[in-house]
This record gives sequence, structure tokens and C-alpha cells, in this order.
Amino acid sequence: RDNPFYSSEKQLGEEELQSLFSAGMERYAVGQVGAAIQLFEASLQHARALDGSFTDTDSWHMLGVCHADNDEDKKAIRCFTAAIDCDPYNARAFLALGTSYVNELDSVKALETLRSWITHSPRFQGLRVESDEYSDGTLMDEVLQLVLQAQQCAPDDRDVLTLLGVLYNVSLDYDSAVGCFQKALEASPEDFSLLNKIGATLANGNRSEEAIAFYERALAMRPSFARAWLNLAISHANLNRHEEAAAAYIRAIGLNPDARHMWGYLRVTLTAMDRLDLVELAGREDLAALAAHFQI
Repeated sequence: RDNPFYSSEKQLGEEELQSLFSAGMERYAVGQVGAAIQLFEASLQHARALDGSFTDTDSWHMLGVCHADNDEDKKAIRCFTAAIDCDPYNARAFLALGTSYVNELDSVKALETLRSWITHSPRFQGLRVESDEYSDGTLMDEVLQLVLQAQQCAPDDRDVLTLLGVLYNVSLDYDSAVGCFQKALEASPEDFSLLNKIGATLANGNRSEEAIAFYERALAMRPSFARAWLNLAISHANLNRHEEAAAAYIRAIGLNPDARHMWGYLRVTLTAMDRLDLVELAGREDLAALAAHFQI
């Protein structure tokens, strides 16, 4: 894929690489995720040309964040893993990687990654798992003990609360997960990603109606948040509101047209509407015609 921010014929110095990264951060801050992806990718490609490796942990991390926002967790996992390879103490990458593993339903890797967030954090060195009458020796029990100890050390820490919420999602304790995310949101009320996590957790607990309000709040802050549009569509579909679901799917696809799974979800919803003419448009991936039909 052509990248307007990268040229194999031009070698950049460290200051220019930092400028590329800063430009990516600026684009991400205003919701231009596609351009941010290109800038972070260009930064990594130029870094490889400079020293023969992809050693920029921050660019890898932010590239993963962009893919996660676009509901592309497999791509995000590769990026977060690369960020950790560059810096084994990149706490943000560990937390994001654990979340992506949860989204991909890989609970073992999610738990291992969340445990690493604790064990690699200088703040929580010395925490130990102690067996008692309630311990069952499972990986879940070990990680939960560590995270609860970390919460005792830092009860209002947003990252600890977020990690605990992700962990409760793994254990299917959705009510506890929502409580943790909501407390984390108090510390960071403008965090659209946390609002999406609350919505997704409510939806996982069969509370799709309640979830919609949180997705809408996230999208009011971040209209280009493809994952939230997709989740909003899924909640509408769960409630048999197929018109609303289709419109939200189309918005998500407009932000990330390469996401094959989104097109599949849209075709299912259009089929439920018994609109085979629209299913045909979706089969041709005629986004413009579909958007026009739904007046988007």
C-alpha cells in the first residue's frame, strides 16, 4: 500500500523521525486514524532504514492503538507485541495487548499478558501470590490475586482499575467489570475508549439497551471511532433494530473499508431486513450507494 509519508529514496535523521511520530500523534488526537496509521508506519519504515531494525516502541504502540480503534485486533496484537519486544517495560502496551487478546477470545494469553503488566511494573515489585483456602491454583486465580493487591496499593489508579475490569471480563463477571471501568472513568472522564469498554461489557452481559448510551457518548467525543460504531450496530442488531444497525455498520465501514468482518455483519443485518437489493450492494461493497440509501 502506498504511503505518502514514506520514501525509500530518502533517509531521515532522528529529529525527522520524531517529527513523523509527532505528526501521527496530532492526527490521532483529532480522529484522523487513517493518516495516523500511515505516519506511524512511515516512522517505523524510516527507522528500519536508519538502523536496520524497528526499535521504536512508541510508534509500534500507537500503531496498535489505531488498529484497535479500527476493530482490527489481530493487527493490533502484532503491533503491541513488537512494542513490548522493543521495551519489555512498556506498561501501556501490555495493558492494550491483554485487552486485544480478550477481544480475540484468547483468555490464556490475555491472562499471561495482564500478569506481565503487574510483574513488569516498578510500582508493584514484590507482590506475591499467597495460597489460602480460597485459592484454586489456576492462572485466573494467580492474576486476580496480583491485581487485587495492586489495587490495594493504588485504589484509584485508572490503569489498575482498567486492568481489573478487563480481568473481570475474562471471568465473565460483567457487573464487577462495569464497576471498575466506571470508577476508572471518574479519573478520566474524556476517555472515549473507557466509555466503549463499559458499553461492550454491558452488551456482553445482555444489557444492550444500556450499552447504547455509552457508545453514543463515546462517539460524541470521537465520531471517527470505528470500534464504537461497530459495537453500536451490534447492540442495535441484538435488539432487532436492523435499520439502525445497518446505518451504524455503514458508518464503521466508512471509517475502515478494509475490515472484512464488518461487511459480513452488514450483510447479515440487511438479510434480516429482507432487503436483498441492499445485500447485493453490500456484496459489491458499494459503500456510496448504501450510504445514500440510509441517508448517511
